[in-house]
Amino acid sequence: MDRNFLLRMLEMLTGGYNREDVQNVRHGRAPTTNIGKLLSIPSWGFNLVHEHAEKVLLWDNLDNAQGNALDRYGANFGIAREGLDDDYLRLLIKVKMIAQLSGGDIDTLISAAAELMGVDPDQVELDEVFPAKVWIYVDEIILDEYHMQIIDLIARVMKRIVAAGVGMRLFLRVKHEFFSKIYVCPGVSTYIRSIVNLASQEDQASWMNSTTP
Repeated sequence: MDRNFLLRMLEMLTGGYNREDVQNVRHGRAPTTNIGKLLSIPSWGFNLVHEHAEKVLLWDNLDNAQGNALDRYGANFGIAREGLDDDYLRLLIKVKMIAQLSGGDIDTLISAAAELMGVDPDQVELDEVFPAKVWIYVDEIILDEYHMQIIDLIARVMKRIVAAGVGMRLFLRVKHEFFSKIYVCPGVSTYIRSIVNLASQEDQASWMNSTTP
């Protein structure tokens, strides 16, 4: 138990009281004097109030909310738990919040994708594909383990954010880099550096960019 409140109260005692419990509490020992035992009762209550106040402050953040606190968040946006775990419910709440503010424009889609995948907006690329489609690209290497586990869910809920009638695909890119030595003429050679980007989703897409440093 945190004894900071008890220590503060003991330190405020005047010289007319036995103050040996100040050292006892500082060294993690239980109070032995009558005044120390008496003050330990309200200090326990103060510690309990402080602990719950800290939890309320922590769970005021949607990313930290759990259990009933998360259920109340969902109720504010018309989302019921219905057997969902905390992670799934938290993601649906975020999607509903983003969807309410979304105008379906490109900047909003990029910000929403970045928020759901836990990356910076400048790490998300979006291409407009004719007719009425958007393709979103994110490098797989920047995603943490948690977001990789729920990436299929993220892809599904992203479709709720785009404007009606607009198709959406989410691609994870994996980069492979290699060097090749080629001979230009006798006695002269150079190296070609190639970067292969593989973007995977329901369909496979790939392309190659080659440069000569």
